[in-house]
Amino acid sequence: MVPPELEEGLPLERVKEFSLEELLGMAVKAEIGARNFYESLAERIEIKELKNKITWLAGEEKKHEELLRRIYANTFPGKEIVFPKEHIGPELQPVARQLHGVEDIIELIRWAMKAEEMAAKFYAELEKMVDTEEKKRLMRYLSDMEWGHYYNLKAEYELLLDWAMYSQMMNVGP
Repeated sequence: MVPPELEEGLPLERVKEFSLEELLGMAVKAEIGARNFYESLAERIEIKELKNKITWLAGEEKKHEELLRRIYANTFPGKEIVFPKEHIGPELQPVARQLHGVEDIIELIRWAMKAEEMAAKFYAELEKMVDTEEKKRLMRYLSDMEWGHYYNLKAEYELLLDWAMYSQMMNVGP
């Protein structure tokens, strides 16, 4: 079941239907949503090490947003960013819904992993569309960074699974 904080969005194949301007608008919007999600998630986490990692991820998403805003401003001077209603892949909206109904931290981490995977694929598709080697390198960098976030979350996810399994085993008793 997909929690209400995650909306699937358009299929990734539809990337080719949008202009670079629209795609950059979607990318900035996605980075804002990811940062908000991680900030909201960090507020709910009591495990200090995990909270620090999630807070770090929020900061990384903020850096991506700022970078994309600079690219937009350089590519489309004097234009305001238009955030299209459409979006590619998961869009996390925890502030609006305040993560209602989702209590399982493992499930939240799993959906965050999916969002990072979709973001990585999104930037990989953008790399194929941009016209200069500089922009291609930037999109590749962003894709690689999102994959890095994915693997950071995956490590935490696996630790949480192991901890949950260990915790259950400790409660079995004679």
